Amino acid sequence: MACKGARKTVVKSTTVAVESIEPQIEESATENKIQKMLFGVDSKVNADDLLQNNIDEFEWVIRNKIYPNFWGRNIVGENALTKKEIEFIHSKGCKIAAIYEDAGEKLSEEQGKNIANKVDTVALELGIPAGSAIFLKIDANETITRDFLLGYAESLIKEGFWPAFMANTDAAYTFDREYSRGMQTHKEIFKQCLIWAVSPSLKDYDRVTTTHLIHPDNWVPFAPSGITRQDIAVWQYGKNCHPINDDAGKETTFNVNLVINPAIIIEAMF
Repeated sequence: MACKGARKTVVKSTTVAVESIEPQIEESATENKIQKMLFGVDSKVNADDLLQNNIDEFEWVIRNKIYPNFWGRNIVGENALTKKEIEFIHSKGCKIAAIYEDAGEKLSEEQGKNIANKVDTVALELGIPAGSAIFLKIDANETITRDFLLGYAESLIKEGFWPAFMANTDAAYTFDREYSRGMQTHKEIFKQCLIWAVSPSLKDYDRVTTTHLIHPDNWVPFAPSGITRQDIAVWQYGKNCHPINDDAGKETTFNVNLVINPAIIIEAMF
C-alpha cells in the first residue's frame, strides 16, 4: 500500500522540463487565449518501442512536435507501462501521467473503492510514488454514477494518491452529469479530482502529420458544470497523430495534449 494520507505538494525533480519550453500561444484579449501551453502526449505503445525507421517512439514524437513535458501511459492492459519504460522516459527528462483502465461496472461506491484498491496494487508494483495522480479512464458510452466516482476518489486519497479522471466531458455523456452531481453534494472531495478532457477532439488534428506546424489557438476543452475550463488539468485535442509502423509492421500513433498550469506536471505526474 502507498503511504496512507500522503499527498505531495511540490516535487522538485531534475526530470521536469517545464521552464525550458518557450511559449507556444501568444497572449490575446480573448478569455480562453493562454500565454503559454505545455505539451504532452499519450500513447497505447511503449515510448521505447522501436519503429521501422530505426528510432524509438519517443524520438518520433520529438521529431514531429517538440520535447514533451509528460507522457501518458496505461499502467494495465496491452503494452502496459513497465519499470523499464519508466526508467527510459525519466532518462529523457520527461514526466509520466499514469492512466488506469477497468472494464468492470462503475455504478456503486463500493465498486469505486474496489477499483481504487486495484490501482493501489498496480502502483505499488510499478513503484509509482505516493502523491501521483492516477487517471481512471472513463469511456464515453459507459454508464457511471456519482457514487462510483466518489468511492474511487475517496479511496484513492486514503491510499495516498491523487484522484483523477480521463473522460469525455461533453454534456452529451454521463461523466459530465455525474461529476457535476458530485460537485454539488461532495464538493470537498470532487474539487480534489483532476480532469483530463478528451473532448473536443479537433478534427484538424485527427491523424495529422503536421503537429510541429500547427496548434490550437484557444484553450477550449469542455468542462462539466461546477468547474470552469481553467480547472481542466489536461486537454487531449488531437488523436492518432503521425502514424508509422513499428519494427514488427504494426501501425503506431500518439495523441497530443496541452496543459495550462505547470503545477499539474510538477505536482501530479511522476
